[in-house]
Amino acid sequence: MKNLVKGLAVIAVLVLFLVMTTTPSVAGVKFGVKGGLTLANIKSVPETFEGYKWENKMGLVGGVFAELGLAKGFSLQPEVLYVQKGAKFSFSEGEITGTAKFNVDYVEIPLLLKYNLISSGLTIPSVYAGPYFGFNTRARLVFEMEGYPSEYLELKDEIKNTEFGLALGLGVAQKMGLMKLTLDARYDLGLTNIAEEAEGPESIKTRTWLFMVGVAF
Repeated sequence: MKNLVKGLAVIAVLVLFLVMTTTPSVAGVKFGVKGGLTLANIKSVPETFEGYKWENKMGLVGGVFAELGLAKGFSLQPEVLYVQKGAKFSFSEGEITGTAKFNVDYVEIPLLLKYNLISSGLTIPSVYAGPYFGFNTRARLVFEMEGYPSEYLELKDEIKNTEFGLALGLGVAQKMGLMKLTLDARYDLGLTNIAEEAEGPESIKTRTWLFMVGVAF
């Protein structure tokens, strides 16, 4: 399974490279940047951490994308994004209360097939779906306690280096002359158990909403 994920990730990178090095006037390629916020959580086994329930955690997302026009309203959209995922939980131990944030960040490469619901006009809504491949850059548990300085525990060795999942989303593009403004709302469904075989949860899978604003040329 690991070899399959790595192989698919290499293919995605090659497709992105080929799209970005193709002459835009010939291939109908548009390039852009996007960024925004994430609302992240995880699905774990057991469902709690030491009895504490996982809660949604906000983070940041940003990166670049290309759009290669295909036929009949379809287009291929590879991206490279930096995505902050994870979750948090509130805890209370005696007189100490606070929040623990499980921060797990990825360089993510989605390869999306997009379909425009309207073929013409200034405002074009769309739907899209496709696989994504993530490469872990950080895994850390940060403790923020009332009246105490923040502390953290590195978890990089306990989290797998790669993640595979499925992205599903809605988009709107607003044409503005030679450029267009894009709005995205998508859901990243993590399919990989990112927990290494060690003490702790036996399964961790990411569940992340991404809300982004972008500009394409």
